[in-house]
Amino acid sequence: MAARDYVLNNFGWKLASVVVAILIWMTINSNIENPETHSSSTLSRHLPVMVEKAPWDVRGFVLTPAEAEVTIRAEERVLDNLKMSDVDVSVNLTDVTDARSFRKKVVVRTPLNVAVTKVEPEEVAVERVSPAESANDHRNPN
Repeated sequence: MAARDYVLNNFGWKLASVVVAILIWMTINSNIENPETHSSSTLSRHLPVMVEKAPWDVRGFVLTPAEAEVTIRAEERVLDNLKMSDVDVSVNLTDVTDARSFRKKVVVRTPLNVAVTKVEPEEVAVERVSPAESANDHRNPN
């Protein structure tokens, strides 16, 4: 086959493919956040870190620090309507066995249209204490 035949064979399909590719590129390119059309803002708050553990787990835990600074980004209208109770800051201790002292990653859950940009600290120190001790501790007994 000559080079000319390679180009002209199924030329209609090839042209349609190029047109569709250009349309897809233009659609994606126009939907990339544009500072003039989308005004996004950031918000930073100190929120308590909660402990996630199994309901039957009666062990007490103390977190240090008990709060994390969470910075989120979203459109201004979304942040205006956002309640801090919509932002869940926690450590998952469901997989903890018998360790007395360890570090765990802080997990932040937000609504879909809100992005987490920073969590400080990223990890907290977790210390297992007796349930009576954790009830008397003011840092974050759980």
